[in-house]
Amino acid sequence: MKKIALDDLVSLLDDTLECSTFQDVSNNGLQIANAGTVTRVVTGVDASMRLLREAAQCGADCVICHHGISWGDSLKRITGLNHRIVAFAIQHNIALYAAHLPLDAHPCYGNNAQICKALGLSDLAPAFYYRGSNTIGFTGTYDTPLSLEDFCERVRKEVTPELRVANFGGDRVRRVGVVSGGAADMLDQAAALGCDVFLTGEPSLQGYNLAENLGQNIVFAGHYATEIFGVRALAALVKRHFDIPAECIDFKIGY
Repeated sequence: MKKIALDDLVSLLDDTLECSTFQDVSNNGLQIANAGTVTRVVTGVDASMRLLREAAQCGADCVICHHGISWGDSLKRITGLNHRIVAFAIQHNIALYAAHLPLDAHPCYGNNAQICKALGLSDLAPAFYYRGSNTIGFTGTYDTPLSLEDFCERVRKEVTPELRVANFGGDRVRRVGVVSGGAADMLDQAAALGCDVFLTGEPSLQGYNLAENLGQNIVFAGHYATEIFGVRALAALVKRHFDIPAECIDFKIGY
C-alpha cells in the first residue's frame, strides 16, 4: 500500500488553491492532523459525521472538504458536536482539510469554473467580489445564445434536476454569471456585468426580490449541488498527482 506524507498533500493543496491569499471566515487548510501519512483520500462537501463515517468505513485517512469545522473561533471550545467530530477523526486517524472560498474561486479545480465547463461556457473571466476583496466566481459566454429554458435544461442535466427560477429578465442567454453556494446577494454584480442570467445555489427571498427589482434572471440550483464540483475535481487531482486512491462521496443532498 502506497503511503505519502500528510505534509506533502497539504503543501499540494495549499499551493494549488493559494489558501493564504483569501480573507475567509473559514480557517482554510489542515484543520485536523493525523499520524502523518496518507494512504487513501475521501472528498466531500461538508465535514459531517456522515462523511467521516463513510471515510472510516472505506479506510481513508484523510478527508478533504469544502465546509470544514473551523470557522473563526468556532473551535474555541471543543464540546458537543465539535467534540464528536474531532474525537471521531482522531480515533480513526483521519486528517481533515478544508477549502472554502479558495475552492469556489480556483480557475481550474473550483466549483464555479467546473460548473462553467459542465455548462459549455467559454471565455471565462473571474468576477464577483466577496466582501470587496477576492473574486470567487466567473462569467462565461455562449457563442450561440440559448433561450432561458434551454439554459435551464442544461443546468438540470449537469447540476441538478431541481431548480428554482426567477425569470424577470429576457429570454436570450449569452452571458452567464456563476457563483456556487449562497450568493444570491451578488445578483446586482451580475446585472452590472451584463449577465443575462445568474446561476447560484441556495434559494433566497433576497435573491428573488433583487431579480424582480433589477429585472434580472436568477437560477437557484441548490447549495450542495453547486458545491460538489470542486471536491470532485480535487479527488481527481490527488489521485493523479500522488497515485493513491482518492474518491469523492456525493450524498446528493437536495439543499
